[in-house]
Amino acid sequence: MARDTSDDAGVTSPAVPGGGAGPDARTLLAVMRELVFPPYGIERSSAVPQNVTRHENDAEHSFALGLVAVCLAPLVDEGLDLGRVARYALVHDLPEVHAGDVSVYADAAEREKKAVREEEAREIIARDFGETFPWVIEDLYGYKAQEDQESRFVYALDKLLPHVNVLLADHHPVRPTWADYRRTEVVARWKIRRSCPALLPLFDELCREFARRPHLFSDGASLRVGYDDRRDGEQGRAGDGAQHPPVQREGRPEHGGQGDEEGPRRAGRHPQEQPRPRPADDDGEPRARGQ
Repeated sequence: MARDTSDDAGVTSPAVPGGGAGPDARTLLAVMRELVFPPYGIERSSAVPQNVTRHENDAEHSFALGLVAVCLAPLVDEGLDLGRVARYALVHDLPEVHAGDVSVYADAAEREKKAVREEEAREIIARDFGETFPWVIEDLYGYKAQEDQESRFVYALDKLLPHVNVLLADHHPVRPTWADYRRTEVVARWKIRRSCPALLPLFDELCREFARRPHLFSDGASLRVGYDDRRDGEQGRAGDGAQHPPVQREGRPEHGGQGDEEGPRRAGRHPQEQPRPRPADDDGEPRARGQ
């Protein structure tokens, strides 16, 4: 049940009326104040393509993911339920209202805390809205579980959108080194292959475009020639099984947006050095290691 809180006009949040009664103004105000507006205050690391001086917020990201997901889903799999796809996209980052966003370039300590904070956030949302809006809680945990095709599709697509923002803006707000960027790319490719392999050709096309834009990186002048996206993040290659976990179509990648992708452990590595994923650790995520 939603908490009883008062807005600036002194309106108190009620429970949603039952028995088929329609919502009243207090219900609408409560939903807007407690579910809709808070994501506007969560800033992400991606810049807004139309204004690179401003960072995207979670509300903008969730809208973008939802609309793109519904547009692309029939092109990937006509059997995907568009309503469920849209709902997963809408709620997937709601835990960040309480847990905050964690960039792929955050330090290891921050990334390790992410899963714990987001689970606590889901519990808060379930406490406040589980009785009045049970579908929100069902979809939050459904997205985390990654047990259906729709959740895996949205999860994989979520890994693509930061690349799209950078390319449309032709601006990287972090300007990482090429090696640091490549480490995040390797982990994202591993997650996409594990969740929705049909999106891999699209992701690889975006990554090739990054390689053609050295000005996006702080060491752009030293980018190597002959970029081959097939060399990183390959799963189940002969003779290298210990380094690359096999594809698991029914795998359950841990819920997260940008922030659950591996960030750099050490800056300044030469671009020709190839990051290699470690075996999956306890939470099922690969870890990029230094050379």
